[in-house]
Amino acid sequence: MRKWIRSSALIAVLVGGASLLTGCWDRLEIEERGTILGIAIDPVNDEPPKNITGPHARGVGYRISAQIAIPGRIPLGPTAGGGGKTEQPVWILSATGKTVDDAMERLQEDLADRIFIGQMRIIIVNEQIARTTGMLALQDYFRRNAETRRLIWMIISHGDAKQVLQASPKLERVPTLYLVGTMEHAVTLGKIPNVFLGNYWSTLSSFGREPILPFITGEDNRIYLDGLALFHGDKMVGTLNTLQVAPYMELTNQKQAGYGYSVPLPDEPNQSATLKGTIRHTIIKLKMKQNKPFFDIYVIINGNVHELTSSRHQLSSTLMEKLSIESAQFLQDGQVKFIKRMKRLGIDPIGLGEYVRAQYPVYWSHIETRNRWDQVFAKDATIRLHNTFNVVRSGLAPH
Repeated sequence: MRKWIRSSALIAVLVGGASLLTGCWDRLEIEERGTILGIAIDPVNDEPPKNITGPHARGVGYRISAQIAIPGRIPLGPTAGGGGKTEQPVWILSATGKTVDDAMERLQEDLADRIFIGQMRIIIVNEQIARTTGMLALQDYFRRNAETRRLIWMIISHGDAKQVLQASPKLERVPTLYLVGTMEHAVTLGKIPNVFLGNYWSTLSSFGREPILPFITGEDNRIYLDGLALFHGDKMVGTLNTLQVAPYMELTNQKQAGYGYSVPLPDEPNQSATLKGTIRHTIIKLKMKQNKPFFDIYVIINGNVHELTSSRHQLSSTLMEKLSIESAQFLQDGQVKFIKRMKRLGIDPIGLGEYVRAQYPVYWSHIETRNRWDQVFAKDATIRLHNTFNVVRSGLAPH
């Protein structure tokens, strides 16, 4: 009996050990994958989209252009000098379909290797799609795909999205990596908020806030960051240019401040001082008055003096105080214009509705939906602004 038990235990150990020695039985070599780095999605305006998923596929039609990495050609470090011809590290392949899944299936037919989007870094969507058909049907494919990374950038392009994907900046051999670097540096410099794909999906699922996405233009092999795209639900309704992004950043408590602006110098209206914020802190307080939401928003910004166009003024404590007051008023004027425009559009990208939902659940039970909150925000919400600008550094003064 003991011998039988020992034999059974030994057999079990051998079988278990053998299973551990089989290696990666389901491995797939990187050379056998069609690794997509970026995707551009445009409408199909000039030809009917091809349909390979059956007659019941319903969609407006999409042209998908994929930037596919060529194994062995992606630079892993500084490129070596030499006079030889530089081979392209990526290949751009396009396909059309009734739906995104339909177009991706068509793309797979044209590609020998299995498509892999686990390393995808960016999705560029044509503005025409965002404004007309919306983003809901378009993004559903990526949301259901387990390979999709939530840190992907989803960007709206002014005009042809494929043109942005094909841009060839001089500073980077791989256009997708250059574009990703542009977005990440803009966040670091305080030019745009960090609105990656997972953040966008989270906001789109909320009840008291409208989503935003970066807005870019690509032309002449150059890529321009034009600001932010504003959404009402899944449809784009407007844009914020680079100057209008600053009030959004201030009101949504984006810590890193990166915008500069000029204010007139006292007693010299034709001369100015240029200041630039470095860090900000925003506090939003809510109370109900006559069953209507009343917000007090406190914005505190620290910044530096970057330039004086007049040599008459020395940066005395009196002048610094006046510049602080002028700066605070300038910021507040921009925020007032921003809020008025958001009320006209009937959208709340700041997320004030989330404060109401969290602090006054009984009141929110009569709202319940984002569309209803947008109406309340536009008509009944009162917002009072309080801005403080602290000049921290003034630099060396000329003698």
